[in-house]
Amino acid sequence: MRRIVILGGGYAGLHAFSVLRSRLGSQVARGEVELTLVSRDGHHTYHGWTGEVLSGDLAVGSTLTPIAPILGNSFVQGEVVSADLSGRTLTVQGEGAPREIKFEHLVIAAGSVDPFDRIPGLAENGWCVKNSRDMQKLVGELESRDAAAQTTRNVVVVGGGLAGVETASALAARYGRAGSGKVNVHLVSSSDKLLPSLRPDFTHIAETATRQLLDQGVQLHEGVRVTQIETDHVALSNGQSVASDLSVVAAGVSFRVLPGTESLPRNASGQIIADEDLRVRGSHNIWVAGDIAAVPHPTTGEPCPTNALFAMKQGDCVGRNIARTIKGQSVRGFNFRGLGQAAGLAGQRGITELWGLQFTGRLAWVIRVLFFAWFMPSHRGALSVLSHLSQNVWGAALGAVTGSRASRAPVAERPESVVNLSGRFR
Repeated sequence: MRRIVILGGGYAGLHAFSVLRSRLGSQVARGEVELTLVSRDGHHTYHGWTGEVLSGDLAVGSTLTPIAPILGNSFVQGEVVSADLSGRTLTVQGEGAPREIKFEHLVIAAGSVDPFDRIPGLAENGWCVKNSRDMQKLVGELESRDAAAQTTRNVVVVGGGLAGVETASALAARYGRAGSGKVNVHLVSSSDKLLPSLRPDFTHIAETATRQLLDQGVQLHEGVRVTQIETDHVALSNGQSVASDLSVVAAGVSFRVLPGTESLPRNASGQIIADEDLRVRGSHNIWVAGDIAAVPHPTTGEPCPTNALFAMKQGDCVGRNIARTIKGQSVRGFNFRGLGQAAGLAGQRGITELWGLQFTGRLAWVIRVLFFAWFMPSHRGALSVLSHLSQNVWGAALGAVTGSRASRAPVAERPESVVNLSGRFR
């Protein structure tokens, strides 16, 4: 039997699995090929709706899709604690005793983690939005503060990229609606200007987002780094500090090294270096995709961006190439060049760059929502999100006409979709 094991239930892992199941379905049915996906979490986290969740327009369950119904018996929930690459086995710790899983082909699609190693105090005093469980913990903290009428006067968001801008705009909107007094929202960016990935080619939409943040009252701290996160303030590299009751990091990533994979080639950032066909350089049966993969961009030769769309397309490429290898066919290089970038802003506004065209305002938001919904792993989840967001749009329009505040109750949670929100997970 040919055993293919995928490590990671994120964008790259699920896309690789989907392509493999489609292309090797008959071999799987005959018992000639076995597909296994291993993930610590039982849910796939879709980050496209982070802004809407933090602002309170969508419930956190909208970002979560249970993996087991999609993969069936091919899904193993547990944490891979070590790998024996020469022996072709993984050791997985689940609810019971550790188990060994053998592989002929291994796909490493473990993604990335928040930069706990680079920002002192983040693990103890900060909150994050990247990791599924951390995102849920942050939402739980926001909701508990709302319920207890806990005073929040200063919020600091770290990160001047798309995620940081979305987070700052969403939190400013959330507290702006709360009616509990003025909340100072600060955005700290190490770059001299926000959204450096959009500059200089798409300066118009970058400046549009900057102006909206300023209109929302967000205070910008550009060209400085965070050197320490304390319980009541954030220290900056220029020697100043900013008072903070809530510090949220939406900047940068780090990469964990799975014990047993230390010999794999990595770049200075810690990503595993891939060849054009997405095999790990120097290997014939180990593949890599997603954030953890340093995949050469087909145009520039530099590592591809670490974003969801590139992870999906790399997962597709890995799936096709492993299927071709098993069928004795030649593999092909990764050739996706990108489609665009987008960020959601408060008030159903946004910025979108699509195929080099720049969009702002409500149109940009609609394009982004439709685009992101298309790539959700569950059609049912996508329809639910689209239905609720469309109700928000009509409700806001009606409120503007009547002068009344529109209802902004979040979409109902799926009870099975959310882990326990008490406490911080690390």
